[in-house]
Amino acid sequence: MGKLGKETKTLLIAITAICLVSFLLAGGIATLLAKNFQQELLLHDYGVAGHLLNNENELSISAFTSQPDANDIERGREALASIGYDETVSIRFLPAVQTYRNQTMLSVFLLLVFLFGAIYLSLFLYLHRQHKAFSNAENTIRQFLDGNTTSRIECSQAGDWYSLFHAINEMATILSAHAENQRQTKEFLRDIISDVSHQIKTPLSALKMYHEIIESHKDDAATVSSFTEKSQREIKRMEDVIYTLLKLARLDAGIIQMEKAEENVSALMQDVLERFETWAEQDHKEIILSGKDDVVLNCDALWMSEAIGNIVKNALEHTQPGGHISVQWTQLPLMTQIIITDDGKGIHPEDLYNIFKRFYRSRFSSDIHGIGLGLPLAKSIVEAHGGTISVTSTLDAGTTFTLNFFNLTNK
Repeated sequence: MGKLGKETKTLLIAITAICLVSFLLAGGIATLLAKNFQQELLLHDYGVAGHLLNNENELSISAFTSQPDANDIERGREALASIGYDETVSIRFLPAVQTYRNQTMLSVFLLLVFLFGAIYLSLFLYLHRQHKAFSNAENTIRQFLDGNTTSRIECSQAGDWYSLFHAINEMATILSAHAENQRQTKEFLRDIISDVSHQIKTPLSALKMYHEIIESHKDDAATVSSFTEKSQREIKRMEDVIYTLLKLARLDAGIIQMEKAEENVSALMQDVLERFETWAEQDHKEIILSGKDDVVLNCDALWMSEAIGNIVKNALEHTQPGGHISVQWTQLPLMTQIIITDDGKGIHPEDLYNIFKRFYRSRFSSDIHGIGLGLPLAKSIVEAHGGTISVTSTLDAGTTFTLNFFNLTNK
């Protein structure tokens, strides 16, 4: 069963001591019972002897079966004492008393052997099971500490120790979750640093080149003006990357407190329209709003406007002149649904599963100005509101984004 612990040893010593004391007490009790039996036997013999002496001519069974009176006992005591048979006689001269004492001691001894044997056997089985459970728990904990964070203690049974094992498993689950979150955070930071470095490196290199050109053509106003404008575009690009990444990082960290309220969806969509209406008119594109005026959504108006605006902006960038972007909203029994559809060139099937990845740039896209953060930010905002976002697309036919916000969770 392995090396015994201090508590187990103490328990076994205590039970053994109790067992020895019980045997000693059993011997004492057997001797006391034998002494009492001896007294009863002497009284019986005194009575029989006295009865026979007081009734010399009468020998009957009553001398042995009837309750002797005081005269018979006293007469018999005097007669038997004269031959040395009294209370001082040793038990070894009384076979009946010896037999009674021995049988009593044997019975008590066998009873105690059975009792303590059952106790020791039960204790052994219990300790063996506990030792096995603790050994398994120790091995599992060591595996967990060695890096196997999926290790859990087997605790399918009931009991105090298994309740402790359950608590240890719960703690292990929490620690594993924290470790996984830290791992994901490190991976996220590593990817972000790598992507930001790549995204900023390009405009920084361009800015350095533009600066050198401007320095070398100070007297050429047209060249200076052209490359100054290009520098401003690169600076704006870096600002967009940094600000969008900060928004995503704050959303991922959960440090943004959404100021949710019952917002009118029609008013939200009108705000989005006003932001992009001039752009759409300049590119000969049309944004169409469609939905009831009484539909409301429990959301943070600024963040929701940002999310929908990013999707509309993406649609404008990938729709040809003369195209249409439709924004529809509907109040369903269990959810509020917003659908944004365009009749642009569509998304290649290879890109559908990647468009919500940060900095993703399709090899089929001709867009050279996008930074690949608008749609990921929209997805993070929608999910922060307890909603879902999905996309379907057909090449050369258009794309549809569907946003669902379940009314049961918008509290």
